[in-house]
Amino acid sequence: MEIFVPIAFFAMLVLIVYFTARYNHQTKMAILEKGGNLDMTKKRFPFLEIGLTLLGVGLGLIISLILQSFNIAEGSKDMLTGACILIFGGAGLISAFFIRRKLEKQ
Repeated sequence: MEIFVPIAFFAMLVLIVYFTARYNHQTKMAILEKGGNLDMTKKRFPFLEIGLTLLGVGLGLIISLILQSFNIAEGSKDMLTGACILIFGGAGLISAFFIRRKLEKQ
């Protein structure tokens, strides 16, 4: 029974990569069939969202570690870490959206 969890996790990762690659391929082929140009679908800064999200997650971890140094109930420390990661990761995505929108207007 213990072997099923890693196998299921690996299978899930493989399926996610497969369906993502298949969707991207079908999207590009549909653009080409309609006479479109693939150059107009490229983003200027492709890793902006990933970078700012990872920055937000790291900042959330740091903030949660700082806040855990105060006297907090033991059961709420894990919730504090998860909440900080989600809040600051989301803030990273929102800031990436506004930065990309500002850059595309220029």
